[in-house]
Amino acid sequence: MKKGFTLIEVLISLVILSIIAIVSTNFLQSSIDLRNQSKSKVDDIKVFNLGVSTIRRDLMSVVNLPMRDNFGNQLPNFIGSNADKKITFLGFINRIDSSRSSISRIEYLFEDAKFIRRVYFTADPYDYDDYIDSVLFNNIDDVEISFLVDNRWFTEWPAGQTAAYMIPKLVKIEINDKDRDFEIIINPNIDYVYRQ
Repeated sequence: MKKGFTLIEVLISLVILSIIAIVSTNFLQSSIDLRNQSKSKVDDIKVFNLGVSTIRRDLMSVVNLPMRDNFGNQLPNFIGSNADKKITFLGFINRIDSSRSSISRIEYLFEDAKFIRRVYFTADPYDYDDYIDSVLFNNIDDVEISFLVDNRWFTEWPAGQTAAYMIPKLVKIEINDKDRDFEIIINPNIDYVYRQ
């Protein structure tokens, strides 16, 4: 009598091994897909946190001094417009080549589906093309900007002649895209009026 497996036993074991291989492959593929989705979400959260931290840091380092245009004319201390989707102010910027912070003009703007941080090299630039742009958020559908003073929200700043020498109590930036909407509310912590 010969010892060994019959053809039917070999075929049954091959079918069982095939089923195990298919189930394992599907399980492995779904694990890889889930890992990629998780990594994508974590990357999105990192970008979001970095953008919000940058905005918060800049708005909390606002300097209540008047700005000047390239002809030397005085501008308000803080300029914001929901219609233009832009905020402009002076703030402290830490430079790599210096041990001290310097005052620079900072601008946040929404253009081409991007929310951009623009930093000029000086507080009152003569050349408005002399800046560095950083894209904080991509693929944005819309941005809404508003400013709080005296318990009222305004979509333009300064909101009146007196406000030209003030920083808003709160700045709210609402960012909308196809996947989510979020709002950032920041208190610049400056409650004095600039006096010449």
